[in-house]
Amino acid sequence: MSDQLASQPLLPALGLASVIVLVLSIVVLLYRHRSSKPGAGRKASIFLNGEQAANKEDDRPKVCILFGTQTGTAERFSKQLKSELATRYGEGNRYEVLDMEEFKAEELHKETVVFFMMATYGDGEPTDNAADFYGWLLKASSDVDKGIGNGKLLEGVSFGVFGLGNKQYEHFCAVGKRVHKALVNLGGRALVRRGDGDDDEDIEADFESWRTELYASLDKSDVLAKSTTGEPGVTQIVAAAETVPSYQVEILTGADAAGAEDVSTDAPVSGNGTSKDSPFLARIGVVRELHSPQSDRSCVHIELDVSGSDISYEAGDHVGILPENSSESVERAAAALGYPPETVFRLSVPEGNPQKMAQPFAGGAITLRAALARYADLLSPVSKPALQALTAFADGEDAARLHRLLSPDGAAEYKAWHQQSRCLLEVLEEFPSIKPPLGVFFGSVMQRLQTRFYSISSSPLPHPKSIHVTCAVVLETTATGRVHEGITSYFLKQKAPGARVPVFVRHSSFRLPRDPAAPIVMVGPGTGLAPFRGFLQERAALAAKGTKLAPAYLFFGCRKRAHDYIYREELEAWAADGTITKLFVAFSRDGKTKDYVQHHMARESALIAPVLREGAGAGGHFYVCGDAKHMAKDVARAAVAIVEQANGVSTGQAEAVLKRMSDAGRIQKDVW
Repeated sequence: MSDQLASQPLLPALGLASVIVLVLSIVVLLYRHRSSKPGAGRKASIFLNGEQAANKEDDRPKVCILFGTQTGTAERFSKQLKSELATRYGEGNRYEVLDMEEFKAEELHKETVVFFMMATYGDGEPTDNAADFYGWLLKASSDVDKGIGNGKLLEGVSFGVFGLGNKQYEHFCAVGKRVHKALVNLGGRALVRRGDGDDDEDIEADFESWRTELYASLDKSDVLAKSTTGEPGVTQIVAAAETVPSYQVEILTGADAAGAEDVSTDAPVSGNGTSKDSPFLARIGVVRELHSPQSDRSCVHIELDVSGSDISYEAGDHVGILPENSSESVERAAAALGYPPETVFRLSVPEGNPQKMAQPFAGGAITLRAALARYADLLSPVSKPALQALTAFADGEDAARLHRLLSPDGAAEYKAWHQQSRCLLEVLEEFPSIKPPLGVFFGSVMQRLQTRFYSISSSPLPHPKSIHVTCAVVLETTATGRVHEGITSYFLKQKAPGARVPVFVRHSSFRLPRDPAAPIVMVGPGTGLAPFRGFLQERAALAAKGTKLAPAYLFFGCRKRAHDYIYREELEAWAADGTITKLFVAFSRDGKTKDYVQHHMARESALIAPVLREGAGAGGHFYVCGDAKHMAKDVARAAVAIVEQANGVSTGQAEAVLKRMSDAGRIQKDVW
């Protein structure tokens, strides 16, 4: 009896144990069932060991594509390359496009496959976003040459480099060439020859040729997984409309549309003006025409009030201006797209963002008018990927013609068509059946309107909170007969005092000598005078404080004395008070023969030669600003001739002298 009573509490306990065992068995069976499904193992491992799962999250081969860009072309090429790689080699690999300033250079050795899209800017310099990476890479390579670096640092990295430049410039694709050389020097393995894209000819064709070679190399190599989801054949000429990357679009009306961004209000920026990511709304104080009424061209002087910002600058720096398209261009584009300009909408990336689209330019409600005015590059030549995306939405004869242009058989016709510099707006109007959805237009067709940089033409000594800009107004006729107005120059010229424009300052190495006792020669025709006006304002301010200044010689050039001798009163006043020791002005159209700054340099070789001298006591600085295609080359040849004659040396030896001076910072160029 007592034994029975004692055993009674055990019965419920045994029943509970049975229930627990049953539940655990079900859990195990469910776990095994889920684990048998594709991808389930990873989820289960996260449940069991989160850290271990994170380490094994994605072990597919990775392709990293880095770009250094100033105008957006290298970025566009990077995205195009990523898209084509994903199409050809499929989901067995990972593909990532990164702005070079977002990439940690010291971790480059951890990558396995890297492609570099490297634009050359100015006088053979890297773009702003590539400067830090470029500096690190070249230093690492230089350390190898000195015997103090690791020549095997990148031996596990396979790479390809495509440089972007213009053959009319002295340092064609210099950055791409140096990057390729440095990567090899550090042990990297080139998958393909270096590509050099010439923007003066057909950079799209150059890029296509390089990609063809790259794909042939990749097909033979084992650096990427050959996934069955890929399409290893020729890249599709025109994608199906439903496959073209597109933002999601929400059309807003009524109360939902209230407060939408529009051109009637200032651009939605609230930065301090110290970087491109933080522009400041500067107030325009002065807009003044610098050419006489007799001139058939225009150049305006603009003063930007940056009071209330954190902007500080030095003479020689650049100001970046975020422009807007003209109202005429915007109205035409809206009509071509088939939407009223006052349409209000909101963009967002598709759910899950399967095509890894960038976040849209505007996160909130915006009118089509504002989107086209502030963000869409309507007047630059249309790219081939954009044309391919548009073709997917063309009908009838438009579709037939575009397919022909984009086909291998239409290569010659496309080249001739492309060289006419047809802009996006022209293409939309030339092929009226094209009516892409707004999500496609802003996600796959439109290129972003780019910042325009100007050499600051003032000094902070007399103007600490005012930035002066000397802006040549662009007006030219394209091969199609279209009258092209420079987007930013017309944007600025038509602004009234009091209007506000987004700006920021980009610092430069183009500087006056630290030692005011160092003589300087400045060569700057046309708007190349801009930074030298800042230099001269600074010299005048220093002289007023009692600073003793070395000689300063200015070689300026324009077409006609009565038409475009800009800042004449200021220059001649500075020449009179000694701020400019000697002023030389070349007028190319006033006489029977053309007279340029390099001709004046040749005549004044005895004056310039001491500034271009090496050795004890040397310390002069030589500056050039302006056109890189012609003027800068002519000035360089004149400088070589002066050194040859003064030193009794060969051309090669004279060039070596100037190279050493440039490396030492005594010769500086701000050319475009």
